[in-house]
Amino acid sequence: MILDLHTHTRYSYDAEDRPVIDHVQHAVQKGVNVLGFTEHVEFFRKDSIQASDFASGTVDFVGYQKEIEPFRTGRTIMPDLASEQKDIFAAQEVYGEQITLRAGVEIGQPHAAPEQARALIQTYPFDYVIGSIHQLSDDMDLYFYRYETIHPDEFWEKYFAEVRELLAFGEIQILAHLDYPLRVMKLPHNQPSLKGYMNYVDEVLKLLIAKDIALESNTKGLYGWQQEVGPEAFVLTRYRELGGELITVGSDSHAPETVARGILRALERLRAAGFRAVTDFENKNIIQHAIA
Repeated sequence: MILDLHTHTRYSYDAEDRPVIDHVQHAVQKGVNVLGFTEHVEFFRKDSIQASDFASGTVDFVGYQKEIEPFRTGRTIMPDLASEQKDIFAAQEVYGEQITLRAGVEIGQPHAAPEQARALIQTYPFDYVIGSIHQLSDDMDLYFYRYETIHPDEFWEKYFAEVRELLAFGEIQILAHLDYPLRVMKLPHNQPSLKGYMNYVDEVLKLLIAKDIALESNTKGLYGWQQEVGPEAFVLTRYRELGGELITVGSDSHAPETVARGILRALERLRAAGFRAVTDFENKNIIQHAIA
């Protein structure tokens, strides 16, 4: 069973401008059984931010202005979810029993605007909601911090505080890429890892289990400096030790050609960590598929 529950199409602000059906076609060619679409929705705490909000040299504000600011409308980045869902349903008609399509969504920082986030979740018939942390409480995207100016202990304390707020918000089925900051924290002299912060990780894993929220194994790190699917193996092992069973796999694809990239490696790692099933959702109901 090959699943990919974390993908983005032209409706996400940072994805290639390619139609939903192109993604489905590539997934079918790769033998994917279940494909989920999760366009980016982002919530912010303030209507806008300025360079003067940050200490000199601590962020790449020009990068933020180029990559994030143009897509913001006040406190949100909001895709055309109605059109996206029509495209998903139309593609399902075309490909019929060759593949099962899921209509999900990835919401960044729903706790930053909880009333709006809840209204959004109630408006659309999502099969599942992925919750993620892409910004800290200052509304700066994690890709644009200058990590050489930040002490890792201070950063991780703030990051995991945001994760706990996200889980307290609830109304999500999947926690995305717990190790997301590792993608961009690499410097010439360091090897960033969650290893020194397992007190925070343990707290999050226990909350996931208590709330029946799935942990995600995200393959994007396999194609970055980490050269491996996330999260790190010791996180998966610890999750199993604590009794965690709900775990999804996602490529975080932003183009048709990268749909399901790394998924077989992700399933291999889950099997090695002791998982016997991978998690799927339909109408927010949990489905467990055996890992072959």
